[in-house]
Amino acid sequence: MIRNCIICGAEIKCSPSDKIITCSKACSIIRKQQSHKGKRNIWSEESRKRKASEGETENLKKGTPAALLSPKSGSFETNVNAQDWILIDPDGNLHYIRNLSLWCKNNAAEIFGRTPHQVKTGLLQIKRSIQGKRSKSPVMHYREWGLKDTWSQKED
Repeated sequence: MIRNCIICGAEIKCSPSDKIITCSKACSIIRKQQSHKGKRNIWSEESRKRKASEGETENLKKGTPAALLSPKSGSFETNVNAQDWILIDPDGNLHYIRNLSLWCKNNAAEIFGRTPHQVKTGLLQIKRSIQGKRSKSPVMHYREWGLKDTWSQKED
């Protein structure tokens, strides 16, 4: 069967049961812009309550606790997103760290008297300055602590 694209009029070869109405991805995007104009996908209050009453599925109930315990995804040095850091303390000593988030969680209050989030943010600003991504107001120390430059040739 041959149909005509509803956007550009080009011929489309398809079977009679196909629901194809556009000839290409570009025409499909234009069609969606036309047919979805002014429409929003908002859940009704009744739908929200019904979905909330269903609760978590069995997979979700098991998955989150398992992920927290996994050495690849939990709060461990072996986390897949963990990076190597070399911190320099005020005395010039080097501290080799594998997971900055974990290190901040364990040491922020004791060493800095701050929350882990504040310490991590401060150290990340130093990293961004070293990379040249914070050129307007570069930061090279956080509470007299610094970082050894190991990122100047790398990207995030």
